[in-house]
Amino acid sequence: MTGIGKWQGNVNIQILRFSGDVFITIEDNNGEYAVDIKLPPQLEKVKLNFSSIEETGDNGLKGKGKLLTPAGRELNFEAGVEFDGDDMTGYLKIAIANIKIKNGHRIA
Repeated sequence: MTGIGKWQGNVNIQILRFSGDVFITIEDNNGEYAVDIKLPPQLEKVKLNFSSIEETGDNGLKGKGKLLTPAGRELNFEAGVEFDGDDMTGYLKIAIANIKIKNGHRIA
C-alpha cells in the first residue's frame, strides 16, 4: 500500500486568509485505506468523509468524498497526494477552491 504513515504539510488558503499545517495519517484497514486528516485549528470543525480512495501510479493516492462544514453544508471534494520517499505534495479540490499541500514530509 502506498503512503502508509503520518505526514505533515502546509496549506495557504487565500480565500480564508490564513495558512497552517495539515496532518495526514494513512493506515491499512484490512486492505482498504483509512485516512485521517487533521486540518489547521481554524478549520478543526470541518470534516472530510471519503467515499473512495484509490492508488494512482506507483506513488500516489486519490480520493473523493464529502466535506461537511460547521454550518452543516456538504460539498463534494477530490483530494490527491504524491509521495517521493519521505516527501509529499497534495491538493484538495472543492467547488470554491483548489488548495495545495506544500512542503509535505513524513513524521512517523
